[in-house]
Amino acid sequence: MLKSKAYLNMEESDAPMKTHHKNSGCHSFLLGVATALSIMSLTLVLIQVTTSNQTVQVTTGELVSEWPTPPPHDQVARVARYVVHISDWASIATISTHPSIMSYPFANVISMSDGPVAHASGVPYMYMTRMDLSGKDLLDDARATLSLSEAQSTYCQSKGYDPEDPRCARILLTGSIIELKNGTSEAKFAENALFSRHPVMKSWPAGHHWFFAKMNITHIFVLDFFGGASEVDVDDYFRAIPFI
Repeated sequence: MLKSKAYLNMEESDAPMKTHHKNSGCHSFLLGVATALSIMSLTLVLIQVTTSNQTVQVTTGELVSEWPTPPPHDQVARVARYVVHISDWASIATISTHPSIMSYPFANVISMSDGPVAHASGVPYMYMTRMDLSGKDLLDDARATLSLSEAQSTYCQSKGYDPEDPRCARILLTGSIIELKNGTSEAKFAENALFSRHPVMKSWPAGHHWFFAKMNITHIFVLDFFGGASEVDVDDYFRAIPFI
């Protein structure tokens, strides 16, 4: 049967309308997908930038130092170098010579630095006096252990880690404390290492006969994750790079 001219006109006018609606829906869908992908990409970039710019702080007296976040916990030699470099103080354990606690282990707090902010040597340097209890002990027996904790930075606090949490790294350096000779290049490096990060040391009373000293490291323990402490070879420790 032949269709009327009016019906044919109606059919012709409907066809492009239907096609237009289909194309519009497809266009909207593709636009939505593109927008979602753009947002995801931008979010990933922001996360990467934020993560790469994260820092931790260490406050010592009036100085506030900023450091990168620590290396991965499985890179224990790097973690050891990192914690030693960001640390401004440590606990020092000696064998006591004091009559009241003769031959007992004796722990004290000591300021330290392994180098200026831009130079991590890995060697702990100290500014000491024989008037101090630990200084007297070392005259009799130079062996000592330094305990350093990542808890002195804001990293553990920001993660909600207790100082005893294994994920809040602890480094234990054992060796001998050696007095440095004045005028040597190493004594000058120690002076710069300590005074740049502990400027108040310059004003300490000269009558206490201060001297620069370092630890000759012979053994290293690192506890920076669950599963117990790791022993780090001393050569591997000095080859490790704390920051990338």
